[in-house]
Amino acid sequence: MTTGQQLLTNLTILFRRTVLRIPKRTLLVLICILIGISAGFSAFLLKSVLHNVHHLIQIVTDRNIFNVLLLVLPIIGLFLTVLYLSIFHKNGLKKGISPILYAINNKSAHIDRSHTYGHIFSSALTIGFGGSAGFEAPIVATGSAIGSNIARYFKFTNEDRALLLASGAAAGISAIFNAPIAGVLFAIEVLLVGISVSAFIPLLISSATGAIVSKILFQEKLFVLITNDWELKAIPIYILLGSIAGLYSVFIIRQSIQVNKLFSKFKNKWFRAGIGGVILSTLIFIFPSLYGEGYFSIQSIFNNENLHILNKTLFSSNDIFLFASIIAILLFKPYATSITISAGGNGGIFAPSLFMGGFLGFLIASALAKFGLMELNIINFTVAGMAGVLAGVIKIPLTSVFLIAEITGGYALFVPLMIVSATSFFISSYFENKSIYTKELERQA
Repeated sequence: MTTGQQLLTNLTILFRRTVLRIPKRTLLVLICILIGISAGFSAFLLKSVLHNVHHLIQIVTDRNIFNVLLLVLPIIGLFLTVLYLSIFHKNGLKKGISPILYAINNKSAHIDRSHTYGHIFSSALTIGFGGSAGFEAPIVATGSAIGSNIARYFKFTNEDRALLLASGAAAGISAIFNAPIAGVLFAIEVLLVGISVSAFIPLLISSATGAIVSKILFQEKLFVLITNDWELKAIPIYILLGSIAGLYSVFIIRQSIQVNKLFSKFKNKWFRAGIGGVILSTLIFIFPSLYGEGYFSIQSIFNNENLHILNKTLFSSNDIFLFASIIAILLFKPYATSITISAGGNGGIFAPSLFMGGFLGFLIASALAKFGLMELNIINFTVAGMAGVLAGVIKIPLTSVFLIAEITGGYALFVPLMIVSATSFFISSYFENKSIYTKELERQA
């Protein structure tokens, strides 16, 4: 060890000892603020990288060859992701939420340091080039890794490390959505089941800090929604939507697991990426709404630009083709997402669940109105469907209600959101009592 290295080591030890003299409660608060800031900047970095990738692609697609590029962009994204992971993460980068659950369940709450940055760049390549997945799971994994490694640096106990890991996850959700309440509830419902009341404070502080950083760095909202009220006569239809969302959630969970099992049989990662890329590109070429996380399609519905969903497709822009296309998209989206992830890409099921739920709610309300059965507020049902499928797939009914209310501004819809989320959660739990994350964890065990 050189003199410089020895000096750095001594300074690190001195710094750690000095910090550890701070009373534990105060130290936890300070560290949670640090975790929130770090997770907030990580969310900003991820969105910035995604934006730049999209910008580079847009320069090419402005030449009106977008549909042709849909046949190659997702393949390129998967190969670039696999290449990045092969070069910079030779020991592997465990993707998704299930590795975080495993780290908590085995009482170590240890997540490798490479996870503090690896998910940002790999998911940006996957999703930026059209991979049909969301960037929420990568930012949760990043925030969790930040919390875990800071806790390990200060030599916290495994119990405190798990709490700070969850605080990082909460801050990640809060920052990426600018939804602090949803961030806390996600950590409680998914990561820290049976949490004590005293543990709420670190979660609240990290989540609030992440939201503040997000508010400073991000100016635009994820969705812009205009809605003021809901109608009592629509309650039976909300219950119907929740029931269908619950059954659809079971379909999503089971098909995702099956696709994962199928692709795990392909041992060569390049062959796996090639096969998955070809299938994914074909689906996206036919249904461009499957490109990326799909939030632009949901915003089109909110803007009453429903036929925009058929833009750059092979179909005519009329209501019949619109309904048929949405049914097909709802059928194929679970496969597109699971293929994206199983073929070597990095992304999550969170955003796709919102996408599928929004389309499901839109389809039900539009169909009832089209056939003269009942006039409904289509936007309200789109929002409620987002909460329903999210609650059914990930088993997070409370998070679903507050997340959708926070990201859409649809606070007037709390009651419909609660009805749809609770119904979907109940129905899906009857057939699949474990979330997709837990099912993946069991399969990997």
